Amino acid sequence: MSERNIVAAVDIGTNTVVCLIGELNKENKIQILGHSMVTSAGIRRGMIFNIEECVEAIRHAYEKASARLDIDIRKIYVNMAGQQLRTIERKLHKPIGLGKIITKLDIKMLHEEARAVELNEGEKVYHVINQSFNVDGESGIQNPIGIAGEDLMAEYRLIIGPSVYEDKLRTSLAKAGFEMVKCVVNPVAASEAVLSDDEKEAGVVLVDLGGGTTSIAIYHDSVLRFLSIVPFGGNVVTNDIKEGYTLLLRQAEALKVQFGAAMGEHAPENKVVTIPGINGWEPKEISFKSLAYIIQARMEEIIESVYYQIERSGYANRLGAGIVVTGGGAKLEGLRHLVLFKTGLDVRVGKAINGIPTKEDKAIDTPQYATAFGLLKMAVKNPDALNEEIYMNHKKKKERSGSNLGENFIKKLSLFFNEEQDAEF
Repeated sequence: MSERNIVAAVDIGTNTVVCLIGELNKENKIQILGHSMVTSAGIRRGMIFNIEECVEAIRHAYEKASARLDIDIRKIYVNMAGQQLRTIERKLHKPIGLGKIITKLDIKMLHEEARAVELNEGEKVYHVINQSFNVDGESGIQNPIGIAGEDLMAEYRLIIGPSVYEDKLRTSLAKAGFEMVKCVVNPVAASEAVLSDDEKEAGVVLVDLGGGTTSIAIYHDSVLRFLSIVPFGGNVVTNDIKEGYTLLLRQAEALKVQFGAAMGEHAPENKVVTIPGINGWEPKEISFKSLAYIIQARMEEIIESVYYQIERSGYANRLGAGIVVTGGGAKLEGLRHLVLFKTGLDVRVGKAINGIPTKEDKAIDTPQYATAFGLLKMAVKNPDALNEEIYMNHKKKKERSGSNLGENFIKKLSLFFNEEQDAEF
């Protein structure tokens, strides 16, 4: 038994499952001990559809991440997505009394009261996020503890969704041999990894482009002000390519990931990719430019949906830091320029590198790891998420996960494409 404490996170997406194992080092940075990205299964639009398939994907991701580590992880932080997530606002009032000082207990009582809201059947509160406090008419207070005042008011934003989301996550992790410590809504987790404190203060939009959904989170004055889920993502782009060229789905996905671009105008005129025919059919030649125009048409629709949500939030004119795009879709060539063109806001690609030692930057230097790393940052702050390092022999580890898992689960895209890693977007 070691004195070291290990944390783990799993990002269960529509197209990929990402697993990170790490610990906080002496420099107060997260040391990545193991990482993996594998093909997902049993997930539709961010929601678990087939538990058994999801369990196998989780096991595979963990086995790959821990392959060189003689440790046994039991506790895991996990993300949560789903198109039925919504937010509501609550304003609460608490009398303090003449000459009394606001305490932590006062804030805790308000927080618990905010959570105890009447919901629709089958729903639960996943996050309670403070917006601001008001003490005796003085508004815009972020931390009222220690302030003398007779009357305390608080504004909260609650993130609400079907309780079945958490139930299926907990069941899937338990079947895979893990304990779910906490589930965190996707954009909240990704924000931990890719947004700076300055950006959150100035006003920023996080756009998490996944395969099944697109998540939007808006921060202003260092507080999460708005959250929304658009019920489609990169998979609709793949379907357009599939239908446009009459391809197999795996061929369309590989085309998008390896040769796709977000702006047809900037795509090369004279480059083509040849797709072998199936069962004697003639091969197809597809130009980079025509492929880019198909992608651009659907990406413009996604960006317009995102911008509609930004306008609906009421913060469109208070976004000093612009838009940060993350998730698998952020890797698409030319996407930053397209978002800038469609929204008029500054844009950057967000990667999960905040707080990682320099020598490990390249290992997870991709937007696809943002959510998992955000979960890891949350986990290291929670004592309940710590796994004591347990040395064990490889035979025991293999028995726990299933000996045929790796060779039976991996899904190939196509022989003529580079298959070094699975695609998320």
